[in-house]
Amino acid sequence: MAFPDEGHSDERGRAEECLLPFRPGTDGPWDRAAAAHLVRRAAFGMGEAEVRAALSLGPRAAAEALLEAKAEPEDVRFTGETAVCLASLGVAQAAWIYRMLLGPNPAREKLCLFWHGHFATSNRKVDNVRLMLRQIDLFREKGCGPFPDFLLEVARDPAMLVWLDGNSNRRGQPNENFARELMELFSLGLGNYTENDIKEAARAFTGWHVRAEEFWFNERAHDREPKRVLGEAGPWGGEEVVRICASRDACAEFIASKLFEFYVHLAPGVGLRRELGRAYAACGKRTGEFLTSLFSSRVFYSRRARRALVSSPADFTVGTLRTLGTHLSAGVGGPQGVAGAMAAMGQELYLPPSVKGWEMGRAWLSSTTLLERYRFAQRLTGLGFKAGGLEATGLKAEVEWDHLAKEREAIPSRFFPEGLSDPVARALLAGPAGDGRSVVAGCLELPEYQFI
Repeated sequence: MAFPDEGHSDERGRAEECLLPFRPGTDGPWDRAAAAHLVRRAAFGMGEAEVRAALSLGPRAAAEALLEAKAEPEDVRFTGETAVCLASLGVAQAAWIYRMLLGPNPAREKLCLFWHGHFATSNRKVDNVRLMLRQIDLFREKGCGPFPDFLLEVARDPAMLVWLDGNSNRRGQPNENFARELMELFSLGLGNYTENDIKEAARAFTGWHVRAEEFWFNERAHDREPKRVLGEAGPWGGEEVVRICASRDACAEFIASKLFEFYVHLAPGVGLRRELGRAYAACGKRTGEFLTSLFSSRVFYSRRARRALVSSPADFTVGTLRTLGTHLSAGVGGPQGVAGAMAAMGQELYLPPSVKGWEMGRAWLSSTTLLERYRFAQRLTGLGFKAGGLEATGLKAEVEWDHLAKEREAIPSRFFPEGLSDPVARALLAGPAGDGRSVVAGCLELPEYQFI
């Protein structure tokens, strides 16, 4: 399928076609490459079982199955409970990595990671790992549901209130930090509000404090006088301001477009952004329902969308390990090596760099971070490191190297189901027979593998 030219004057009609359901055989083949594209974009990597399941189900049913919440096994629950008990940042990072890699809900964990970047809250200021864990649990539990309800829960979240100085927001001395980020970064986007809207909204959130690590409405600190926010006047509290923001068309377009850029490709045109907003509003801003439609749409499987996104450190590390069917020990010594590798590549969980979260796209790639990706490949395969594997960095990665060596010729297709050029494929397989490690390392170091 040729991707619509978003610069044309008839963009709206073309944009509407983009969001129609993908028709296997008409819009393109529903083959292993298409199923793998869905799995690595919606979740992490291209595990063989997940790809086969998606291929058998078809685009819509496969998207639904990926986003369906499945019960977590005991070992996954245990790692989360351990993180809460120990309240250590390193343990919390390891527990989340373990969930991404070995948990039954990788697509929901990826959406959770999206919300972590969207509502970017850092433990550098919160300085309370338990509050950070609770916030991520909120993203995990509510992030697929209606955005207005979810946004209100986030506004009351203790970690968010600490992060954006809720306790200093009092009647007569309103603090504008949360009100500003609510409109600029969380719901509306630049250009869809005024400075006066921020000032009035800040008054509505006075008294939204934290006490004993819980949300506390400090009635004595709340400003009950009338406010005017986005054209609506009344004695608003924070709940009403969240409702006003979440009900705007600009909110639907802003959130839907951010989801699109995270999962499909960057810089959708004006017409497509408008259609995305309409689609998000039409499903009641239920994020899981919207994503199911997006993951089974024509634009998602278009040529422009394939290998169009630079892989994040989470995609590169966790995705690689899931593609290889790697197992990690349940102890914290396993996933901490992955967390450390991700941090070296520029993505440290629970510590986003600013209120704007992590930059996407080519910002993930620099001479330093690309070198860290190569190091990860070398350590994973044990090439050039006496310790072998990633044990030198604290990770004990169990890969079935003997099995991979027997299927050495098929390794490139595991990482590139859409195929590689003949010269590149020949170069990857030019090493000695029975050597699967060098082929894997070569795949991970290719420019093409830096994209998903």
